[in-house]
Amino acid sequence: MHPWNLTLHDRACLGDGAVAYCLGRVEIGVGATVAQEAYLCSGTHNFESERLELETAGIQVGANAFVGLRAIVLPGIVIGSGCVIGAGSVVTRDTEDDWLYAGNPAAKIRSRGGPPK
Repeated sequence: MHPWNLTLHDRACLGDGAVAYCLGRVEIGVGATVAQEAYLCSGTHNFESERLELETAGIQVGANAFVGLRAIVLPGIVIGSGCVIGAGSVVTRDTEDDWLYAGNPAAKIRSRGGPPK
């Protein structure tokens, strides 16, 4: 890990056993929580290459977002502000602000604080 690639803003939280694998930039926004044993992975490999070169892409967790227990966030992902990622979800695409996502791959379930849109 490269701790200089990690930015925790005011009141941001990494739960017990959470991993911020900071090969690329990882930024956790104001008031955001990354729950226990969640895994933020900003590194991967070029699987098209015989040498499997390392590739990095930053992760951004928006303000007041919540990444649930044992969720996995892949390289290059932006978690929207106020977004909730359900426990055990695998986030393979950027998420929108104020939505709940769950599953593998994570799918949009409903907006926060209201009925499905």
